This record gives sequence, structure tokens and C-alpha cells, in this order.
Amino acid sequence: MSTDTITSGSSFEFPIEGMTCASCVLRVEKAIAAVPGTIKAIVNLATERASVETDGSVQPSAIIAAIKSAGYETSVESFELEIEGMTCASCVGR
Repeated sequence: MSTDTITSGSSFEFPIEGMTCASCVLRVEKAIAAVPGTIKAIVNLATERASVETDGSVQPSAIIAAIKSAGYETSVESFELEIEGMTCASCVGR
């Protein structure tokens, strides 16, 4: 995940460290929901992850800042994917 603008209709997950109870979950959900442009935030204590949907105007860094301001840690995960079968610039655009 980069700090570029999240695209419309996208759903993202953030790892959350330091939660110990349902109150922690509620605190993180409220912090993320307060970020303008957030549509839905669901935090799972067992998996220590937050699932976030936005309207496309939210920077991931704003969500990360909200999590940290609530008193919890998160990290940015990045993934590198190998895509096969692209032969031209049009393929890249698609």
C-alpha cells in the first residue's frame, strides 16, 4: 500500500497492534470513522486488523494517523505482484 489516494469503491486492511478488548476496537473504529471520506470501518480484535472503505478522497496516511492518534500502532504493508500476459501500453492501462 502506498500513500497515494485510495481509489473509489476500494476496501483496504490495516494491521492494528496493541488492542486488548472491545473498548479498544470501538476506539479504533471511531478514530478511523472520523477521517473525512471514510464510509465504513470494521475492526476485528481476534485478527488485529481494520477493514476500511472510503469514498476515494482519503489518503492511507490519514487513516494511519487516526489509528496512531487513538493510541495504537499500525504498519504499512506493501505487496509486489507479478502480472503475466501484458504486451503493450494498453494492457498496462487496463
